[in-house]
Amino acid sequence: MNKDLGFNLEKWNETEAKELNTFEQLKLGGHKIVIVEAGLYKGETGNISLKVAIDIAEGDPQAGYFKKQYERNNNTDKKWSNSAIKYLSLKDDNLGYTKGFVTSLENSNESFKFDFSKDWKQIIGLKCAGVFGLEEFMGQDGIKTVTKLTGFRSLSKLNEIKIPDVKKIDGSYVNYETYKKQENSVENVKAIFGNNSIEISSEDLPF
Repeated sequence: MNKDLGFNLEKWNETEAKELNTFEQLKLGGHKIVIVEAGLYKGETGNISLKVAIDIAEGDPQAGYFKKQYERNNNTDKKWSNSAIKYLSLKDDNLGYTKGFVTSLENSNESFKFDFSKDWKQIIGLKCAGVFGLEEFMGQDGIKTVTKLTGFRSLSKLNEIKIPDVKKIDGSYVNYETYKKQENSVENVKAIFGNNSIEISSEDLPF
């Protein structure tokens, strides 16, 4: 007699076993990307920005990365990954960054010239290079990192793209290699002493 385990035993026998967390991580640095959505976005403060959603383009080793991630999501209210969305300010002081983005599209797509008589939908399907880096956030059990789209470049500069500085939770930035060394040092301490490491006050030090 089988116990009530809370699931359909027949369905269990028919179901293929899967491992958790088997989805590959997006490599940091530069990727060939394609624009999948673009349009004006009004934030909670009322500011208008350009919202750009991308995917990894054909020809890149990780092509279709965010589409696959979206399709694997079984939630009914699933959304395109925030890691593949960039908001560009349209304010006068920051307009240069948006112009730089448009210029990267013009340089990367033969015969494309931005048409000011059309809306932002005109850039959907265009390709350029995207820059991906780490950003800290506060998780349930402490500070974590997520890979996010941080900028755009012309495709001709794809091979020149380096891993950008890590954006820390306080808004500051730190060199990626320096950050990894610091992270490894913390992990080494945890490996030796565990998460319950003894905190030593500076008053207890013999110097």
